[in-house]
Amino acid sequence: DLSGHTLIVPGIGGLGHVGELCVDSLVSTLGLRRVAIVHSGYLLPVAMSSAWEMPGGAEKARGDGESSLTTAAELYQGSSRISVLQMRSEVAPGRRWCMAREIMSWARAAGVAELLIVASCSQHVKVDADFDAATELRYVRCGVGKLPSALDGQDAPLPLGHALQAEGIAEGDQAATEGAQAATEGDQAAIAIENLLRGSGLARPLLQMADAPPIAEGQSGQSSQSGLGVLCLLALTGDQPDRRVIEQLALVALACIAEQLGQPALALRVPPSWQFQAAEAA
Repeated sequence: DLSGHTLIVPGIGGLGHVGELCVDSLVSTLGLRRVAIVHSGYLLPVAMSSAWEMPGGAEKARGDGESSLTTAAELYQGSSRISVLQMRSEVAPGRRWCMAREIMSWARAAGVAELLIVASCSQHVKVDADFDAATELRYVRCGVGKLPSALDGQDAPLPLGHALQAEGIAEGDQAATEGAQAATEGDQAAIAIENLLRGSGLARPLLQMADAPPIAEGQSGQSSQSGLGVLCLLALTGDQPDRRVIEQLALVALACIAEQLGQPALALRVPPSWQFQAAEAA
């Protein structure tokens, strides 16, 4: 049952598997268990040894107890209204929009209240204001409220388009700069998705398919009954992501979940996949 749930999905196909690694940490920290294996004709099929077991070690209690295999897409749930759709396979070539449409249609039909996407964003889109910022995290909102109040401060994520008015959407393009300056905050978020969201995998089409217009900082916004609220948390990174950035992304996601549940945020638990990623990067 997904009615009224927040559904968390990774921006698969992004840089450095940032979204997938972040989702693994959320599953571990929240103590979720696999409740279903999900099939999609748009995902390349895959079966591998358990993602929750280190080679030669004891298996982590995240499976359904029937199989130690991990598949391309799996649904995880616990006792709260939080569900996780973890995907570990690539989308079939040329089918990313179809995959995004399938997820959005499924979420709406199941009564999901909010979609929380965690993904990467290519750091090549940085401008001067980004280099001056204290955080590598960005966000885009569609039909959902502000980020948790606990995140107010120097290291809180910034709107993806926070520097549009200062920089314009194309260096040296006066018309583009004037257009960005005249745009409403919601328009700026839409411009940011179109022009700045690169290397995010599935996150970009999911955001562009959201019912409500994108919301920028300073607007309240609430999920409507007919629409599906979407919050996308992004980590600016390259092909080899810094583990600290992935950890910061996971902590912000946990803070968002904690505020929704009215509970204090849990201490982050490191999943086995982070150790795999560190070994590959070494």
